[in-house]
Amino acid sequence: DEIMRRYKAARDYGMKLPDANGKSASLGFCAGGGSSFRFAGEVPELNAAVVFYGGAPDEATMAKIKAPVLAFAGTDDVRVATAVEGAVEKMKRLQKSYETHIYQHATHSFIQYQNLGGNAEATADSWARSIAFLKQYTR
Repeated sequence: DEIMRRYKAARDYGMKLPDANGKSASLGFCAGGGSSFRFAGEVPELNAAVVFYGGAPDEATMAKIKAPVLAFAGTDDVRVATAVEGAVEKMKRLQKSYETHIYQHATHSFIQYQNLGGNAEATADSWARSIAFLKQYTR
């Protein structure tokens, strides 16, 4: 589909840059978070995927994932938090690396709305974890 075509084109472009080291990752927020997760299955050569409050792909796509996936959600974002919890069991059964963090009193789009509930704490922790995760798998 068009979204995955664009993700693949961006990755292909980045991999050809002079400073590219042959490794790649995806990161997305909301629908883009779900796309980042799905992209890991569509491009098994990906080295890491980060998912901020996004849904999981179908199980057939999950089965193709080789990269570790890091996912974040907030307890006040019930739809996404429930989806993340459901994906934990599927990814475990498929023997995939799936690290999740669900933050107390954090909302959907917690990075955008840092003045609500537990969003500031969720933002600080998730962003630091994301940077460390990406450095670990793309250096």
